Amino acid sequence: MIVSREARPPGVYHIGYQSRVTPVAVANTHIAGFVGTANKGPLDTPRLLQSWAEFVDIYGGSNDGYLARAVEGFFLNGGRTCYVVRVARRARVGGTLLPEHAAPASRVIKDGWDKDTVCVRAVNEGRWGNSIWVRFARSTGTKTLLTLDLSVGAAGARVTSTRGIERGSLVRIYDRENSDYVVLSEVDEKEKTLRWGTDTPIVRRYAAASPTYVEVIEFEVYASLRDRREVFRNLQMSPLSRYYAPRVINEQSQLIRLEDLASTSPLPNNLPVVTPLERLAGGRDGTEGMTAEDFIGYDNGMHDRRGLLALGAVEDVALVMVPDAMQAYNRLSVPEARIFVQRIHDAMIDLCERLQDRFAILDLPETRDIEEIRRMRQRRDSSYAAYYFPWLMVPGPNGTNQRQPPSGHVAGVFARSETQHGVHKAPANEQLFGVTQLTLPLSDDHVGQLNAEGINTIRSFTGRGIRIWGARTCAGEPEWRYLNVRRLFIMLRRAIEIGTQWISFEPNTPDTWAIVEREVSLFLNDLYTKGYFAGGSAENCYIVRCNSETNSPEIVDSGRLVVEVRVAPALPAEFILFTIEQEMAERALRKE
Repeated sequence: MIVSREARPPGVYHIGYQSRVTPVAVANTHIAGFVGTANKGPLDTPRLLQSWAEFVDIYGGSNDGYLARAVEGFFLNGGRTCYVVRVARRARVGGTLLPEHAAPASRVIKDGWDKDTVCVRAVNEGRWGNSIWVRFARSTGTKTLLTLDLSVGAAGARVTSTRGIERGSLVRIYDRENSDYVVLSEVDEKEKTLRWGTDTPIVRRYAAASPTYVEVIEFEVYASLRDRREVFRNLQMSPLSRYYAPRVINEQSQLIRLEDLASTSPLPNNLPVVTPLERLAGGRDGTEGMTAEDFIGYDNGMHDRRGLLALGAVEDVALVMVPDAMQAYNRLSVPEARIFVQRIHDAMIDLCERLQDRFAILDLPETRDIEEIRRMRQRRDSSYAAYYFPWLMVPGPNGTNQRQPPSGHVAGVFARSETQHGVHKAPANEQLFGVTQLTLPLSDDHVGQLNAEGINTIRSFTGRGIRIWGARTCAGEPEWRYLNVRRLFIMLRRAIEIGTQWISFEPNTPDTWAIVEREVSLFLNDLYTKGYFAGGSAENCYIVRCNSETNSPEIVDSGRLVVEVRVAPALPAEFILFTIEQEMAERALRKE
């Protein structure tokens, strides 16, 4: 209760209190992060998508790689949110653009003195931009009359009206014989006065009675791609104007970007000339001869991140896939492709192990050589990744079937299972949607071999569809064998980290420790009641300690607060054994 200082009768009034303590809640661990090649879209920039239609609009519906069908499979199987990073061969920042690098389609536009004045580029790199058409046109805007005479060298004028005339506009001042061009630096609506810089004074005398007109000169840009049309009017070439062409187009266009090449031609000859419809040219995808490093990328800070490592800065991402790593088998020899893929998989696992808040879903090559599959699996030992095999046959463009690595579809099942049941439930014995058949039906012996190696198989069952038939990580340690266990701990880490952020800069005292222990215990008890843990009672399922034992004076002096959490995760029933006994009829009669 707080004593009121308002104009009320003397007394005590409750005005409310907002607790700083944030309850710990279940964290989302099914947001996927995809890395791959596409026809178009921003390069090396994680883009948040919430539907397949968004992917098609930004990246195109298909290309020679596997990314498009992987994202489609993710949404078909229950995925709701993902990030996509488009990759290609690119020049380093400030480096030389070589012929093998991705490049946007472009066209340089000349001005009235045949000098380069603007460059039109496709909004991002790729051959898709070569189909963009652009056209430039001239137009005139508001026209008004001079009300006071102008002398040579004047830097301002009085007019009948300033309506429709703005700062930064190029205006033509003219009578029957002469004309001058200036860019307005100020428009005073109250005084009906126009002013321009002293660096461009008028060089002729104008009489208001002639009459003398003041007219705004503008230009227009038209851009089109198939059924998409864009028109930008009232454009100016002065940065002072709110209609400065590069600013307007770069903020609004979904097709092109405009660069001011700073022509030195005098007014109005610096404006782009009128052009017929012309196509942009020179767009390149940059997908030829891609290296593993093009997929992996690097992280040099906020403004210089590329490839897979660009996903490292996206905290929401909890699943990582690079289906297009498998493209290596289409253009390299098997030994070279194996090294290529292993390099990317190593980077995926290293990222997940370093951040400890995400999980890698790995594809294996499309092959009938089971020993090759086993050899690739045995290279790594990690609880932060899982392999899936074989490949899927999925509907492709134009009604054809397409071979597809399974990671994107599997990620969708992860999301669906987590949403419907919780992250503690193994995402296995779950049907895959959007799949027509498998590229390699596996025998029971092969399934047993692969399962023992920690490779999750996908199987087709009569009447039950195509289903994931495994839930193992790549870990050799028994306690981390099942992927739902690792993902449960990823969720706990995320949830507790987010739910205890309020602790920062709070007093590191027993009172704070008690609050932390209580809030985390309440969270874990809620999970216990929902079946997340093994054990018959809450005491046997989890332990939370935040006291003087976990926070010694040395730890407190270092500015740290330590919470010890132990849980007993529920393990999946991987093998179901039935004991069947048969009692002979003769023995049954004797008993009677």
